[in-house]
Amino acid sequence: MHKKCPKINRNCGFCGESEWNPLAGKYDGRKRLFCGLAPASWDVQVDSLPNCPQDMTKSQLKGWQAKKKKEKPMRYYT
Repeated sequence: MHKKCPKINRNCGFCGESEWNPLAGKYDGRKRLFCGLAPASWDVQVDSLPNCPQDMTKSQLKGWQAKKKKEKPMRYYT
């Protein structure tokens, strides 16, 4: 299903909604938007992204990836 992405203010085929909390590793009943375009090693919640990954320049992507490499990957939170 297409959801309205707040980063681009229109419906996006890569935007999905779930009640999954990646930090807690369980469903908590609060709906969150997730981006299917963001690489899996990133925090793929729409709120954590600076811009839509499709609209980011290569330099923005490199800077964002370098910043995220310094942080703990999401897969290690559970």
